[in-house]
Amino acid sequence: MILCAILFIAQPTSVEASTFTAEEFLAWAPQNRAFYIEASVGMASLIAGQTDPAQGRCIDDWYYRDEAAGTASIIDVMRQNPDYHPRGIVLAVLQKRCGPIGQ
Repeated sequence: MILCAILFIAQPTSVEASTFTAEEFLAWAPQNRAFYIEASVGMASLIAGQTDPAQGRCIDDWYYRDEAAGTASIIDVMRQNPDYHPRGIVLAVLQKRCGPIGQ
């Protein structure tokens, strides 16, 4: 699963373009949105855990304790901020919950 997430995140696609917005993301099929969010959270957790294991656990505890609720929470923020990049929104939600990542 992690390998899939890394490959999904690492591939240069139109999703990586700076013009990709939450509004466009929200038009995706629900299962595609859920996978994108799960992959983004997983990568953020992995990176955070390398510099601050407690922060990595915070992200994991919040998101994976109730993945459906975590995904819904992130999507709610995307609906409120349709002009921002989805991955930036995911990161902002995680940082609000668990503090700045990588510091």
